[in-house]
Amino acid sequence: MTRLAPLRFRPTLRRKVWGARDLRPLLAETEHRIGEAWCLHDGSRVSGGDMDGSRLAALVRQFGNRLMGARWRRLAESGAPGDAPQAGTFPIVGKLLFAAGSLSIQVHPDNSTAHRLEGALGKTELWHVLDAAPGALLGLGTRQPVEAETLAQAAEDGSIEDLMRWVPASRGQCVLVQAGTVHSIRGGVVLCEIQQNSDLTYRLFDHRQSGLNGQPRALQVGKAVAAANTRLKPQVRGLARRSSKPCRIDRIGGCPYFEAELLSWTGPFLYTPDPRRCEVLLMVRGCGTVDTTGFEAGDAFLVPSEAARFPIDGFRAQAVRSYLP
Repeated sequence: MTRLAPLRFRPTLRRKVWGARDLRPLLAETEHRIGEAWCLHDGSRVSGGDMDGSRLAALVRQFGNRLMGARWRRLAESGAPGDAPQAGTFPIVGKLLFAAGSLSIQVHPDNSTAHRLEGALGKTELWHVLDAAPGALLGLGTRQPVEAETLAQAAEDGSIEDLMRWVPASRGQCVLVQAGTVHSIRGGVVLCEIQQNSDLTYRLFDHRQSGLNGQPRALQVGKAVAAANTRLKPQVRGLARRSSKPCRIDRIGGCPYFEAELLSWTGPFLYTPDPRRCEVLLMVRGCGTVDTTGFEAGDAFLVPSEAARFPIDGFRAQAVRSYLP
């Protein structure tokens, strides 16, 4: 039986009213405002090789443990309501965000709330800031705990912007945004986001801006207030060095649903997969090769748990590596 080898995926671009047209140096300039590049998710399709065109979710179902590893199997079989990965799905989503404008002030529900309201998983996410313009801000919780009624009223009259805890954004920041956190981003931030496999977002306030269709975007104030935990105040941290061999490895952060590190290298080295789990390499800088397959920023590689050692090369290259802890 031939071992599975690393699989390459190309990003899918999504238009957002708060997005950017100039995505350089990560991606090319575009005609439309692009807010998100979904680099690896259930719907991603393999680019190149024998499995070209295959959807990731289908590969999870086809290869199971060979692709995903024992850690995924234990979670899938745990039976914990709202916590176990959904059958036939990949548990992590890797994105690039290009926030030229202002994101809505929003909340992602935790697993329990998402299971109760939507029959779905919640969404905790981890940010690694790749670039930030002067004056760019991260909205990370409210300055003080807020009662539900006060939060709803502030969303209605717009004063929620004054309740927010705004933190200056700068390159290299790492922030774990736990589900339930009231959060936002203000103008000129590019970041890599690793998150649970969920797209649930409840908007509290959208700065009275119109959506792509020229109409106001829908708010979900009731659900947002129900999902919000205003005691949460995410802390901004820097990278934490873990290793210098075979490349530089810095921890970005993690939670019970995923762990993420920044890998940096110039020149060739041998990559040793972990047989307990699969790993995602989301390229955020430079170009080079992974197991002889070329890459550029925005590409993602899924390293199967059964993969053999393989060579990586590149010049001033970086990748965000994520996996189940």
